[in-house]
Amino acid sequence: MSSLIIHNANLVSFHNRFVKGNADTIAVNGERIEAIGDFNSLKSLIHPNTTVIDAAGKTLMPGLNDTHIHIWKVGNLKTFMLDVRAAKSLDEMLSMIEVFNIRHPEVNWITARGFNEAAWKDGRMPDKDDLDKIIKDKPVYLIRTCAHIAVVNTKALELCDISSRTIAPQGGMIYKNSRGELNGIFAETALGLVTNHIPAYTKKELKQMVTAARDEMYSYGITAATDPAVDPLLLDAYYEMHEDDELGFRLNAIPILLPDGGGQAYPLPEFFSSDGFNVNTVKFFSDGGLSGKTSALKRFYKNSSERGILRLAKGQYLKLCKATMANGLGVATHAIGDAAIEFVVESYKELNREFPNAIKRIEHLGLPEEKHLRDMAEHHIATSMQTIFISELGKNFIKYLDEDYLDRCYPVRSVLKHGILTALSSDSPVVKDFNPFKGAEVAVTRKDNEGNIIAAHEGISIAEALKAYTMSAAAIGNTSHIGSLQKGKLADFILLDKDPLTIKPEMLTSVNVEKTFVGGKCVWEKTNTHHSGAR
Repeated sequence: MSSLIIHNANLVSFHNRFVKGNADTIAVNGERIEAIGDFNSLKSLIHPNTTVIDAAGKTLMPGLNDTHIHIWKVGNLKTFMLDVRAAKSLDEMLSMIEVFNIRHPEVNWITARGFNEAAWKDGRMPDKDDLDKIIKDKPVYLIRTCAHIAVVNTKALELCDISSRTIAPQGGMIYKNSRGELNGIFAETALGLVTNHIPAYTKKELKQMVTAARDEMYSYGITAATDPAVDPLLLDAYYEMHEDDELGFRLNAIPILLPDGGGQAYPLPEFFSSDGFNVNTVKFFSDGGLSGKTSALKRFYKNSSERGILRLAKGQYLKLCKATMANGLGVATHAIGDAAIEFVVESYKELNREFPNAIKRIEHLGLPEEKHLRDMAEHHIATSMQTIFISELGKNFIKYLDEDYLDRCYPVRSVLKHGILTALSSDSPVVKDFNPFKGAEVAVTRKDNEGNIIAAHEGISIAEALKAYTMSAAAIGNTSHIGSLQKGKLADFILLDKDPLTIKPEMLTSVNVEKTFVGGKCVWEKTNTHHSGAR
């Protein structure tokens, strides 16, 4: 007997051999899909306690899966950290920080995130002098939208004991002005020189952040997600939330092994697998962000003498990867620039000889070459990409990349053509709008928010984009119990007001989620934004 039956639905799924036929009904027993078929054949599963929903012809599809989203950081910008992503100029951002400081005198460290200088009229990177003009008596830590660059004021430099004589750690950069003086700008692993002095969040605060992010995820139809940079304290918080049934969505946690600004690796995590929470992969960073010119390139950025930063030492990287894989875990490595991708692909090929079945992922894959794609296909290297970057960061790519690089920026069609397992994701809060339907729209249209088209030939179909947010997303996380509408799968699905397969690509963001179900229970609905929380 079923606990839930939804009928009169337009059922959409992306697994092989899915044929709609006359199927318009899905039956759920407990947390799993019990049957799919026509209503008349499934009516016998209804009993007095069955919840029966008439979908009125609306579309029901698998819940969406963001395979690269920093959940706690999304929530942090809703709780403890100032969000400056809306600032349209340096002056507006500084005003936001100043007002925040006045309103929160109890805060000892001012932390803010989200500026993108390329979107401002003068395009100038802020420095410590700008921050000193508004706050001198307490430290300020201002993170660029990419999270690979940050700016601090003089008070922060003093508290962290950083001077012009301080040496940047491997894979990091401390910037100076033309006079050889610190300008307060740090990149990549050098961020740790500052963050190690900022009071850490408590587990309770981290849980608050995750909970704060959850409603927005539900509203976009996200029922599963991967947090791709989890430190030991956050991992403990996630374990506790899972054990206490407080997560409310399917979570893959990918712990980091190398903290910024520290040479000592964190202890290897243990493999863990369940329906609701998984730890099966660890994370490394091989380079930085494309929008801030810290991704490692083979050629210079346009009108620049910069090539980005390659963060990893190969010997240490291979040693840690081998230990990870020997412990039953896979490896996901951040690699955006072509130089970083080559470094990671060559390393994975070497690891493949000893660990052919271990998960090997490349996060982002911004500027791969044809030979990289051939090698990835041959050696079963998967990727989680972010076409959604084009929408908000396209202006940066146009400004910083030459014509050849721009023509193969986030080349999803080429990646799929090679048969590489590919998921789409957001990397939020790098982008503010992490709606998967926005990501799917940009994957098809290749348009940024100003209407510029980047590498139009790399556009894919709507069905391919949605498969990358469902079936392929489940496969890359090794979570085969989700991702499609099939008997025996977990009953995670969403009810939409439109069929995304029948509208123009430019209209994908007009698709609204009306109900979000996790484990057969409605956890969010548009008419009542209060979610049920723990399941």
